[in-house]
Amino acid sequence: MSHPVPRRSPDGRRTVTPPVAASGAPADELPGHGELILIVEDEPEFRDLVELWVSRHGWRTAIAADGTEVVRRFDEEVPALVLLDLNLPGIDGWQVTEWIRSVGPTPVLMVTALGAEQDVIRGLEAGADDYLTKPIRFPELIARIAAALRRARLSSVRNEDAPLTFDGLRIEPVTHRVSGDDGEVHLTPTEFRLLLTLARRPDALVGHADLLRAVWGPTYGDETQLLRVTMRNLRAKLGAASPGRTFIGTEYGLGYRFLPER
Repeated sequence: MSHPVPRRSPDGRRTVTPPVAASGAPADELPGHGELILIVEDEPEFRDLVELWVSRHGWRTAIAADGTEVVRRFDEEVPALVLLDLNLPGIDGWQVTEWIRSVGPTPVLMVTALGAEQDVIRGLEAGADDYLTKPIRFPELIARIAAALRRARLSSVRNEDAPLTFDGLRIEPVTHRVSGDDGEVHLTPTEFRLLLTLARRPDALVGHADLLRAVWGPTYGDETQLLRVTMRNLRAKLGAASPGRTFIGTEYGLGYRFLPER
């Protein structure tokens, strides 16, 4: 099987001709199916390498070197996913993430040299769906992109579910809206998936690995820090909307439990 051939169009995007199998039919085992991935990175050598890996796995690509260019790219075509560096000139990656979250649910995967726990926490609090620290393993990057897009598709497929109503909390899968006693709860897409996963199994203990696979995808299972930070953010938002209520309990070392009556 031949590799896809990247070609750059006049607007700077790289388009991909799908690889052709020996039979002459397009190969169907690639994770990408032509979805647009926006790569936000100001270091040209690394950006080109990421773009090459992404395009060879079946996705179209667009590039942006700063936050202002991100806005322009969204005006041209809303990407299926954004790969985002944090160290950008002008508007930084955290501000870019907040802007993306303000306009829609596009998944954001941060790819950055900032690996301290406070940076991971800040990134997830800003609304990132996932976080990778440089130097990265490119096969892992491809797997994480595929998992994030799969989660986004599953969210759209399941959006016909009826609302879930509990004392002090209402969850609407159709609109991805959550409301508490004191008003609406503004959750990131990942926080919403985490809450919905637990709320669909009230009082059941859901293990760390099961939650990671259900919310982030089947390649996850050991990223307990990612789960812990997202859970902390989710609990803080629920607590602010319904003071005095504890909707999610912790079974230390095991997992979490949705508590509808407490």
